Amino acid sequence: MAKRSLSDYILLILKGIAMGIANKIPGVSGGIVAVVTGFYEELIFSFQRLNFKAISLLFRGRFRTFWRYINGTFLIALFIGVILSYFTLSLMLDAALNSYPLKVWSLFFGLVLASAIILYRDFSNWRKRNLLLGFVGLTIGIGLSVLSPSEENTNLLYIFLCGYLSIIGMTLPGLSGSFLLILMGNYSLLLVDSVNALGRYIISPFSSIELLPQDETYALMFAVFLLGSLTGISSLSALIHKIQQRAKDELQAVLIGFVFGSLFILWPPNRITNFTKLNNISENSWAISWCVVGLLVVFLLDYYERKK
Repeated sequence: MAKRSLSDYILLILKGIAMGIANKIPGVSGGIVAVVTGFYEELIFSFQRLNFKAISLLFRGRFRTFWRYINGTFLIALFIGVILSYFTLSLMLDAALNSYPLKVWSLFFGLVLASAIILYRDFSNWRKRNLLLGFVGLTIGIGLSVLSPSEENTNLLYIFLCGYLSIIGMTLPGLSGSFLLILMGNYSLLLVDSVNALGRYIISPFSSIELLPQDETYALMFAVFLLGSLTGISSLSALIHKIQQRAKDELQAVLIGFVFGSLFILWPPNRITNFTKLNNISENSWAISWCVVGLLVVFLLDYYERKK
């Protein structure tokens, strides 16, 4: 990899912040940000180097070779940006979900709908096999919304699985990792509550902020989630890359159907328990407006990607 200056790494941290924001917003893929800002190939290359050879180099004490092998400075700069965005955006999402649930879920619905439209627009190989696979994906997406209540699950093994699967959004442009967490029922738990709790846990020794009774538990959950994500980076990213090389169209067809089918889960009436109380002309107008905002955000990102 080309040698970077200090200003290059500062820019990379800023790109990591943008990627972290995308990872936390359902419907926006962190992989899309990597493509738009020009470091997707290096990202996938570095992820695939987090393998058994890297572990062997580390345990044999060959730290410099290990660091060069995994492109460590690139990864750590990107990781700093992602973490910074997680702790800042988390507070805003927490407040927004509590105070304006209809508007937030309408925004999320618009983001995912736009992603689905773009995925469909960019895919042209609708032969019989891919049509069938698209229908399978659609059925799975609708089935999840009908059969699964997507309830919050605090089991640590399940949280590890959430982390493992959420990394897909960084390696597969077009599919949002945070959207997968919504399907699995743990979006608010892991990307809002746990992140906020970990932030309080870290800064409490240096400030007057008091820990809440559940903060230690939340911090543990986020640590397990992070461990799952790191495991997914090294294994799942390599698997997805191989599938893309051998069956890219088939994977894309399933993905398109799945995202369209999963829109039922994000539909605001399905996410808000007191929706009947909110159902009036004014609230519906705001919901439509925020849905349009979500559409525009993704379409603008797509515009810049295509222009690039």
